[in-house]
Amino acid sequence: MTSSEQPSDEVRRKWLKPKCTFEDVMGVLEGSFGKALSGSSKIVKQLDSYDDENFLLEHTEGTTTTKYLVKVHNGVESESASIIDYQNKIMLHLNGADGITTTTPLTSDSGELCVTTPLPVQSAAHSPAPLCVRLLTYIEGTPMAYKNVTADLLHSAGRYLANVDKSLDDFSHPASKRFHAWDQRNTTSLREFVQYIQTTERQAMISDIIDTFEKTVLVDDEKLRKGILQSDFNDANIILDGSDKLAGVIDFGDSVYSWRVLDLSVAMAYAMLSSYGKTCHSLAAASSFLRGFNSEYPLDPVEKKHLRVLVACRLACSATLGAYSYSQDPSNKYLLLHAEPCWQALEMLWKEVPSQVVESMFALACNPPASDSSTTNDIAIPDPSVKDILATARGKRPSPSGSSLITFVTGNKKKLEEVKQILKGCELTNHKLDLPELQGDPLYVSKEKCMLAAKEIAGPVITEDTSLCFNALNGMPGPYIKWFLENCGHAGLNKMLDGFDDRSAYAQTVVAYCGGEGEEVVLFDGRTNGKIVDARGPTDFGWDPVFECSEGGKTTNGLTYAEMDKAEKNKVSHRGKAFEQLKEYLRKEGKM
Repeated sequence: MTSSEQPSDEVRRKWLKPKCTFEDVMGVLEGSFGKALSGSSKIVKQLDSYDDENFLLEHTEGTTTTKYLVKVHNGVESESASIIDYQNKIMLHLNGADGITTTTPLTSDSGELCVTTPLPVQSAAHSPAPLCVRLLTYIEGTPMAYKNVTADLLHSAGRYLANVDKSLDDFSHPASKRFHAWDQRNTTSLREFVQYIQTTERQAMISDIIDTFEKTVLVDDEKLRKGILQSDFNDANIILDGSDKLAGVIDFGDSVYSWRVLDLSVAMAYAMLSSYGKTCHSLAAASSFLRGFNSEYPLDPVEKKHLRVLVACRLACSATLGAYSYSQDPSNKYLLLHAEPCWQALEMLWKEVPSQVVESMFALACNPPASDSSTTNDIAIPDPSVKDILATARGKRPSPSGSSLITFVTGNKKKLEEVKQILKGCELTNHKLDLPELQGDPLYVSKEKCMLAAKEIAGPVITEDTSLCFNALNGMPGPYIKWFLENCGHAGLNKMLDGFDDRSAYAQTVVAYCGGEGEEVVLFDGRTNGKIVDARGPTDFGWDPVFECSEGGKTTNGLTYAEMDKAEKNKVSHRGKAFEQLKEYLRKEGKM
């Protein structure tokens, strides 16, 4: 093979991604970390990861059980001992400094911080391959990605990253000075990937961002402070404790020596894509993070000047490399689905909102009123591009004072009739509203949508949201099941659980009721337990064919929803359970 025919690192990463069983990993641990793990140890589950494989290990000695993280590195990264050493040294340097907590490596029986051994990989032609395995301490908590993110939480996260960067100012390592495609200092290298973007409009936008970066930011290279970055401070790498306080930061695989401000701009871009940012508060999310960071690590004027472009560069990098990955694997529709929020945030930041507005928001974040850097109230405002899509309907549907009329927010007449049967005695009507597609866990989404609907209807409303939740994926796809099904199909939903022993799931409907604008939203959560199986029964009704029920008698237990008689399905239906709870509530409140 000539040098021009050598596969890229991106291709080799796909080939050399680990494909280990629990037994494979335990074999390495028992052979190399026996001293650290004297006692009883077992792998509890596999954790999320992109190029690598992560496992949660529980080690019991006497009456004490300790959790550890086992990381099996991709074969490409495993080839570079200096990069692995670099990551280890960063974590050891940071852990405990200025209130910072990270995972840290344990030494093997031979005194090494990692061991390299042949292990299975995705490509059979390259398996087994020498992979690096590390045993790391575990930070107890939940990734911020699985929580309802608020402006105040993002403010706290900004302060935390600032302290990480202040500590890294005193750290150096020769492996930090390397080329990395995700380092925004290398934004011009994206040009070769623009061709893989699917629309000419988006290609033009990315090209414009790259040109602007080259003309305005790159020329200030020598003026921008430099240091070692964490480089990937996103909500999957931020761990929260049981009180939703920051417990630690994980994953230094993207760490490089670059412009110091890039740690901030990367985190601001991810904040725009958080559950708070996706509720039409993307600029508020970025600004809240900025205020927290700047309060601990004040920016230089030249860094402030380039923030908007640098945030756009990070979003552009994510969207463009995502388009390239999809071009290499067109069957993976999930890549497009995952990238769409990034494209939307980028189009808002770069095209829909004038640059002066964005820069004014960021300036306000750096200059809080009355020198108070601890509040986000003045910047927690909706995105300027949000349109009042219901303006024409506003004022046309006021409910008469004291009216018992309840509006079910749906355009489906059959669904209305079904709910009328359940809620006999209620004065019920329906109205279709194009409410924003909110992001977050099902209860949060349902509550916010019902509040918005009550405001627009100007009276009592009922909303309904249905989810399909996989336990192995911490409740995902959840409320996004419609888009996952459309893009992945029944087989794709099954494929999402390949590699997991746990295929259990639950169907969930959250019915929300609000008596009117400003009143409390009451939630009714109906769930049916089951598991995900290969499609059985008629395939013309959503995800019913892949959800096998584990409740009820012989007419439901062990059957998929699609295999059931409709009347029998209604007896165990998650939807029916939720509306029955609502019925009982309305009866007690004297509304039916």
